[in-house]
Amino acid sequence: MGNPKLGPHLRNEAQIPKGFNQLLEKLHDIPTLPIVATKVTELINNPNSSSADIANVLKKDQVLTAKVLKLINSPYYGIPGGVTDVKRALAFLGFNTLAQLVLGLSVFSLFPGEGSEEFPMLDFWRHALATGVASEVIAKKIKHPKPEECFTCGLLHDIGKIVMHQVARETLFTIVRHARKNQISFTQAESELDAPSHAFLGEHIAAKWGLPQVIRTTIRYHHVDVRNSETILPSAKPSIYIVAVANALAIEMKIGHSGDYSDGGLQPYMYEMLGLQASDMETIQNIVREEMRRAGAFLSAAGGGAAREDDTKADSNGAPPSRGEGSTAA
Repeated sequence: MGNPKLGPHLRNEAQIPKGFNQLLEKLHDIPTLPIVATKVTELINNPNSSSADIANVLKKDQVLTAKVLKLINSPYYGIPGGVTDVKRALAFLGFNTLAQLVLGLSVFSLFPGEGSEEFPMLDFWRHALATGVASEVIAKKIKHPKPEECFTCGLLHDIGKIVMHQVARETLFTIVRHARKNQISFTQAESELDAPSHAFLGEHIAAKWGLPQVIRTTIRYHHVDVRNSETILPSAKPSIYIVAVANALAIEMKIGHSGDYSDGGLQPYMYEMLGLQASDMETIQNIVREEMRRAGAFLSAAGGGAAREDDTKADSNGAPPSRGEGSTAA
């Protein structure tokens, strides 16, 4: 079996990093997903699930339902006339989009607060959201069958950093300071300090939560060149490439911040494996910037930190996007 091939600034994710097992012992402090989110995850994994199933599940959590409706009625989704119930939302967004939305909002709600000076939570979630938006834009451009799933993969790609912030805060701060001092990527700083990998931690917590396998795999390998890997299913590789490109573009565009001080590290193979060209990157970036003008609505509804004033103002600019399963981008 071949190991994932490494590119510049990438580490061998096939190796158990130093201190990883000690951190695992602290993960019991990380909250579990709400019961409703767990059931929604089961529905996502069940090909026989229907829209009625998710509507019935959401009835059991009025707080989460209120957050979902608040976001759906924002300019971020822009449904004509708005919606007042989940069934109408399903009619516009479809099962997969709403299910992924519930999953993303549930994870957001587990980590409230402003973070810290070294690691501001709002900046982190803005980067995560930009990566999610870029992932969906790329997925639609290449006609990926599940762009809404790619959005969630992008949104949660760095969840391991949040875990580290919860259980090993000083380790996280040390990595961020090293990356800032040397103007390098977070991943390279981890490697140079022989620190636990956020990708490893992210995959572990995603498994603990029972998230779909494609999300777990993307979290684990989004910093790895998996072209020659025989241990990863070919069907999972497009999502990994998509999030790798999206993450690099989000860093390059300087939308939010997650402790990475590099230029993003975008490499041609990342987008070439998706059938894209260098000229496509500017188009994708322009769409992402337009979409992110409405990001304050997502952050506000999710409770991932109070949106900045300029974010909120930007939400009202421009025509609302169409974000259902039938919409297209680029």
